[in-house]
Amino acid sequence: MTSALANRRILIVDDVPAFLQEVRSYLKNHCAEVLICTSPLRALRRIRSDPPDLLITTLVMKELGGFEVIRRVRGLGSSVPIVMITGRGNEKTAIEATRLGVSDYLEKPVSAEELRARLEKIFTALRQPTTGPASGGMVSEDPAMKAIFDMVGAVARSDSRVLILGETGTGKQLIAQAIHERSPRRHEPFVEVNCAAIPENLLESELFGHERGAFTGATDRRTGRFEEAGEGTLFLDEIGEMSFAVQSKLLRVLQGGKFSRVGGSATLQSHARVIAATNRDLQQEAEAGRFRADLFYRLHVITLTPPPLRRRAGDVPLLAEHFLKKFRGTRGTPHGFSPEALARLQRYGWPGNVRELEHLVERFAVLHDGPEIAAADLPEKILRETGGATTAPPATLSHGTLASARAAFERAYVVETLQRARGNMAAAARQAGLDRSHYFRLVRRHGIEPKLYA
Repeated sequence: MTSALANRRILIVDDVPAFLQEVRSYLKNHCAEVLICTSPLRALRRIRSDPPDLLITTLVMKELGGFEVIRRVRGLGSSVPIVMITGRGNEKTAIEATRLGVSDYLEKPVSAEELRARLEKIFTALRQPTTGPASGGMVSEDPAMKAIFDMVGAVARSDSRVLILGETGTGKQLIAQAIHERSPRRHEPFVEVNCAAIPENLLESELFGHERGAFTGATDRRTGRFEEAGEGTLFLDEIGEMSFAVQSKLLRVLQGGKFSRVGGSATLQSHARVIAATNRDLQQEAEAGRFRADLFYRLHVITLTPPPLRRRAGDVPLLAEHFLKKFRGTRGTPHGFSPEALARLQRYGWPGNVRELEHLVERFAVLHDGPEIAAADLPEKILRETGGATTAPPATLSHGTLASARAAFERAYVVETLQRARGNMAAAARQAGLDRSHYFRLVRRHGIEPKLYA
């Protein structure tokens, strides 16, 4: 099978030449071209004029930090996948990198095999076909969702503000991006801000930028997201979490397009289209005095509300198979779900909506070794909500040899004990009346992954 890295051009930016040469040596025999750059600013100019297929950046550089590189790349309107590698990171930097939209985050030291595997996964996912520009890559056969897709095409042609409502995980960000990509602004930046992920005292600076010395720690002028968006689209996710103080400043921009950087006196003009999203009922919040009513009516021009996954259960098998193809990569297994497993997934309530289903399928794609995902392999909470543990005997009990029937029963028994013990193998061994080493050998023999039942 052809490597997903073949024919790819990768740009690596860092101000440590030894690191650049090391990473280049990992990839040079696997990619069409590996470019290195010791200057982040030169790298940004190169991305603008001749974009690569993927960018690798480090976190700490003298000329420009890795986070600022990512912000400026996205400010150019580029959707190039970005991988960050750092030896100075922590949990907070990993969260920030994820928030900024990196495709992967790795800590040094990184082996050649691990790096190539991570990049293979990124490019393999990019190969997956989408369902057309109107859907923004979303998959559905549900009439309500198809009506949303139709509205996306109509809304995209206008400059009207859009408010996307709906539960967490229903695809609000994908809808916003689909509107942008079908609009006349598609060649301009699409800039996303998660208002819930940024502390209140930093959100104003994030949106509008700040001048040097505006507050403690403001050692340089910073460009805000309104400036980065230019004449493109600014997507304000989870806008219901925004404080009243920032709401007031946002209202001013929406009324006249004017704003100032924090600590600055110059008046700047925004030409960006604003799309907002929230999982709250903003009208109810406004009526209760928890959200500015005047801002709500400024945002509430066109409203789209994707339905939760539990109201479109017919999409569950389609989405499950779609995500399995997306994540299983070059392993090729598992091939699919058993009919009973799909029936269970359709009956489940999906409190986390499509995102919860996507994460579940990704775990199966990475950890499940068998050719098919059976109902007994599903997490206990799904089995419990959809009718308890599976009671039907394995199909092989009535066919084949005694040895195959015994093996099928043994595997089903081990899976059941793991489900009851929530993936704790020591507890499961006690339930089975076996010593740990014997039970652990059974788990390995049948290729069972305890983490799936945690």
